[in-house]
Amino acid sequence: MRRREFLGLSCRLGIVTLLGCNGEEGLLLPPRESEAEQPNGLTLLTRLVHVTDTHIVDEESPARFAGAHVITRSAWRPYESYSTQLLDGIIRTVNRIHAAGRTIDFLLHTGDACDNVQSNELAWFLGVMDGAVIDPRSGPDERAADARPVPALDPHTPFPAQGLYQRGRHGERALIPWYFVPGNHDEHSLGVFPICESPDGQRTVPLPLDGRPGLVLPVRLDPSASFAYGNVTPAEPGPPCLFVPPRAVEPNPERAFFSRPELIRALFTTTTEPAGHGFEQLEGGPSWYSARPVPGVRLIGLDTTDAAIELPGGIYFEGALSRSQLTFLQTELEAARELDEIVIVATHHPSAAFMPLLGSAAGPVEFRDLLRSYPNVVLHLAGHRHRNRVTDRLGYLEIETCSTLDLPQEGRLIELWRNAADGNVVVAYEMFSHLDDALPALGNDPLRALREEARSIARADKNATARQKRFDPSGEDPAGTPRDRDGVLLPRRCP
Repeated sequence: MRRREFLGLSCRLGIVTLLGCNGEEGLLLPPRESEAEQPNGLTLLTRLVHVTDTHIVDEESPARFAGAHVITRSAWRPYESYSTQLLDGIIRTVNRIHAAGRTIDFLLHTGDACDNVQSNELAWFLGVMDGAVIDPRSGPDERAADARPVPALDPHTPFPAQGLYQRGRHGERALIPWYFVPGNHDEHSLGVFPICESPDGQRTVPLPLDGRPGLVLPVRLDPSASFAYGNVTPAEPGPPCLFVPPRAVEPNPERAFFSRPELIRALFTTTTEPAGHGFEQLEGGPSWYSARPVPGVRLIGLDTTDAAIELPGGIYFEGALSRSQLTFLQTELEAARELDEIVIVATHHPSAAFMPLLGSAAGPVEFRDLLRSYPNVVLHLAGHRHRNRVTDRLGYLEIETCSTLDLPQEGRLIELWRNAADGNVVVAYEMFSHLDDALPALGNDPLRALREEARSIARADKNATARQKRFDPSGEDPAGTPRDRDGVLLPRRCP
């Protein structure tokens, strides 16, 4: 394995040769970074950050059923109360990379911003991106005063988020815009169950076999309810029990489930840019889009939570791409080819999770064949499975990035370089942590010790492996192999 330095940021390259169809070695990415053309003919097209599956969670909500962690490990995590601070730490590292001289053109978030499609979770997520003061509690703090840790180590204490880099606020460099595509946890309760709306506008979630009496297990999930089944609180963080009778909680109207139009509407209210973060219409528009974050690069954001039919109490966590989106995708790919634009396709689900049984207009093979048929498609970026994976699809790279909440709690930096000699696009990528120390500081980071604690709790979690298998049945390390983490690749295009 070879090491090189990008302005003080260590980059471990798992793959340093570029392989063509015949297996011959190609060019190496230059050992130094510059915004200008490199001596060997490589020109930087864009540099972006990929962040996904932040799972900002209202752990106190009565719309959760944390006791189900004994059945599905993702229902409760011993470190879940740190979700907002972990995302803030990732954003702080992004800002430090940008301020140190490696200009980031844009950030892409590929969904599951929220854990339980609640309005307060969405507000916290957008507040972290904007740099607001975050109060990560939705209910009372019942801990005794002498039982509370110091504020710098208390995940239930309000804190000022740094916010994604903005000129004047963080320095004199250009701001970093960000784009978003929705995930299943931004559409379905707990990422699984469809939300039903009553004639009076109340949104609840009927669970399977909702004719049950509900003595020790919930029948419906209602974020506005005044009772909960085994919810967790600062005083009782868990692990919660499976079979418990309901208990009284303090209702909070800010916990309400949000709809897809309300999500898009909220994306137009941020102080960060661009307005809508990819979505073009404030009201009545589609939940997919095409944008040009930098000249010559087209970003196509798709909504893979678009199942054809959703039944109350059904289970929907894998991906579905509607026929309207597939037509839109083809149209955009044609337009990008005519304009000689490089294309990045963004979805929450990786292609392997596209399920025709959910009404997806394209399964994994059809989707890959479509992207492969356009030589200007370079990347498909996705999340969902909380893992780092890089797959050469014989024409483009499909890159999956891990969650910021679950281990290894990272984001990914990606660069696209064009070779002037043959026009091929080289993809370089590397992982970074919310605890990276190799970069100069950018303001104070008062919650670093708290995030260290979050990572320690995650590492000590005996259920982490079982939980990861819920997302990735292969059971492989979510951190990925060296090639999945850091590399320089030229996608192969074989006949």
